[in-house]
Amino acid sequence: MGETRIRQRSRFEDAYVGASGALFSFAMGLSAVAIPLFALNSGLTAGQVGVLIAVSACAQLSVRTVMGSLMRRVADKHFVSAAGVLMALSCVSLLLSSSVWVFVVSQLAQGAARGVFWTGVQTHVVRTSTSAVAAIAQINLVSGIGQIVGPFLAGPIIEHYSLERALACATVVGVLVVLPSSLMVRLEPMRPKRKGRSSAVAVWRQPGVGLASWAGAVAGSWRAMMNSYVPVLLAQAGHGAAAIGVVSGIANATSIGGSAAAGWIKMGRLRAFLVWGIVTSGVGLALFGILAGDLVLATVALAVAGVGAGLLQTAGPAVASETVAPEERGEAIATAGTYRAAALLLAPLGVAGLVTVVATSAGIAVLGVAMAGPVLLLRGRKGLID
Repeated sequence: MGETRIRQRSRFEDAYVGASGALFSFAMGLSAVAIPLFALNSGLTAGQVGVLIAVSACAQLSVRTVMGSLMRRVADKHFVSAAGVLMALSCVSLLLSSSVWVFVVSQLAQGAARGVFWTGVQTHVVRTSTSAVAAIAQINLVSGIGQIVGPFLAGPIIEHYSLERALACATVVGVLVVLPSSLMVRLEPMRPKRKGRSSAVAVWRQPGVGLASWAGAVAGSWRAMMNSYVPVLLAQAGHGAAAIGVVSGIANATSIGGSAAAGWIKMGRLRAFLVWGIVTSGVGLALFGILAGDLVLATVALAVAGVGAGLLQTAGPAVASETVAPEERGEAIATAGTYRAAALLLAPLGVAGLVTVVATSAGIAVLGVAMAGPVLLLRGRKGLID
């Protein structure tokens, strides 16, 4: 009946997958602090930084929409290798020029890298595990190590050396992703759909995929702020690069905690926890916008939002993959990821529009309310969160 999970694994498969995730996430975490600050240092405004991050999200959205089809033609491990190369290109391009057009190219490469990496690696681990949520929790936990170390090291590197040195480090680490990813077991591309199976739109409508898609959108909004307006707002509040790196690292650490905790949740309870994660992410981000001037309170608020976002990043794809036919798992994960990518595009654009009339802090607070509001209003009904 359809495709069964493939368990052809080498002794070191978990190590190869984990190393790929840790290295990619380290480069991502390092660049998430360095690139916005490099943009500000190059003369761009906060609003322009938001637009650039939206360009990255646009690239990720475009990639996500075709990943379901691509995974029926290309082995998923190759997407992980490609992601490392694209991440390196996004950083090294800024070392060559700091013009606006190079920033655009950099963000296009980074968005594509994120799209192919997360869809590829999540599909890979789901196909080699008996539990989707445990498999995704494991890769998110290991990858989270890089998301903690990257921002924590970004501040000292920038302060003691330079922004250029931080970008160079991210470039090297991105290239290194190719080494462990090339050693991962090669799984055959996903099987074609059986005749008569539903289209991508129908996959979205299947129970669980709709809620997983909204969860992806909320997690994407939180990540978009972490990659753009969180460093910008903290800098505007007068906090130094080292402090910004620590705050970002703590938020990423709590996100990892939420992601790891999701691995212990029984499948029957996942939907309820997704709703909880959505509300926590939105409220925490709204409070961060209000409290950004106080470093301690801002860190606590962002950490609370991180717990919810981490839970969503693990439980969302798991719910999506477990509620569809086996041959549609990759497409379901890609579909939920498409909404995450759409949020990565729309959230920075929305805040960029808001900061033309209100302060950056207010723009972030409004976004946080918008993330949690629909679920609070529709909780218990059929529709958006079904």
